[in-house]
Amino acid sequence: MQITKNEFKQASKLKQKKYRRLENSVLIEGKRLIDQIMANGLTPEKIFYQQDTANPYPHLPHAELSEEQLRKLSFTQNPQKVMAILPTKSPAIEKRRLLLYLDGVSEPGNLGTIFRTATAAKVDGIVLSDDCCDIWNDKAIRASLGTIFSMPSEIKPQSWLSEQDAHVVSSSLQDSHDLFSSKLSDKNQILVIGSEAFGISKTAIEASDELIKIPMLDQVESLNVAVATGIIIFHYSQQI
Repeated sequence: MQITKNEFKQASKLKQKKYRRLENSVLIEGKRLIDQIMANGLTPEKIFYQQDTANPYPHLPHAELSEEQLRKLSFTQNPQKVMAILPTKSPAIEKRRLLLYLDGVSEPGNLGTIFRTATAAKVDGIVLSDDCCDIWNDKAIRASLGTIFSMPSEIKPQSWLSEQDAHVVSSSLQDSHDLFSSKLSDKNQILVIGSEAFGISKTAIEASDELIKIPMLDQVESLNVAVATGIIIFHYSQQI
């Protein structure tokens, strides 16, 4: 069945953050990504596939797109031939032994990579400050390989940190000590990672019990935030 004009209009709106929030839905692209998300137990609400190609998901609600329609919906220069609409619902955080708090991370690719790495390191959940970028941004979803749908996550202001009965460890270049001398606390632990440009906020610093940094050669001023986060979370997760 060919996609209707109304369906196409509604799908197109999901490329905008405000409509994703209104509809609690997101448009994603590519069979590999869809397969990964479905393997984690989430079922698409609708499949769109290019006409004159095989529908890889005939058991799900679906509609055909013309090549031009697919190009208009696509997020990439070389559109893949299948897209899907999925609900934007993250699992609730239940375990709190090791949480990650992202303080103002604004680049979607970094955010998605952090979700993917945190999933691999078995972090219990990710809490985002309300000034982080939208986790349902297409670049974030693709960089996460769909783990944004399965990693428990919440959005909380920086003031939330000081309210927690946990050991708060923040990455900071100022007044900090070597990450590799730091041990996992007996209490639940929250790792705080700051924005790419500004680091962690003053509020987060004041809530911190410990400030750490990754030791580096003097020729290198800083690491990409996703790379740095991976080093930090694996250091602590391996101690659990």
